[in-house]
Amino acid sequence: MTEERREALVEDIIERELRMFLAVKTRGGKSLCQERPESFRIMREMTHGVLSEAVLESYLGDLVRAEEAGRNFMTEKYALMDDLIPAINTDPRIRVIVEAEADWRDEVSAQFPRTVQRDGRESFCLYLRCELQTYSPATLTAYAALVDAARNEGRNLVRERYEILMRKLGYGSLEACEAQLAAH
Repeated sequence: MTEERREALVEDIIERELRMFLAVKTRGGKSLCQERPESFRIMREMTHGVLSEAVLESYLGDLVRAEEAGRNFMTEKYALMDDLIPAINTDPRIRVIVEAEADWRDEVSAQFPRTVQRDGRESFCLYLRCELQTYSPATLTAYAALVDAARNEGRNLVRERYEILMRKLGYGSLEACEAQLAAH
């Protein structure tokens, strides 16, 4: 896949997700996060920036079908996180993906404890588990294949995501951010 095609896919996904995110009705009115769409875009670019073409294309299809059906994945994800609705997807691959990503996160937080807090594992797992419940079986298949391939290649997708984030935030890299935080 060309870099242009990849960027277009990620951008299309993020714009669809942002529309869903801005439409989420919260109990206390509009959330602070909803008032910062650029932060949302950066975090979602971090999330999707390491995904394979197969995952991106399948997930984009999920989003299009959800829009056509009047579903809002963001509303569903946050309702799942707040225990307001029962699980909507119990596919066993979700647990496997969450465990792999959590292990990768633990590795990153051990290497860069000032940048990636160690105590965030539980919330990381909850967020990812609830997000993955909105994915179709085809997207979960592609995501599980990506996780397997990354493991076999010795890649750490969480580290790759944080490298994207650090570049977006102007640090250049995780190492640079960690060094800057250690100096203060």
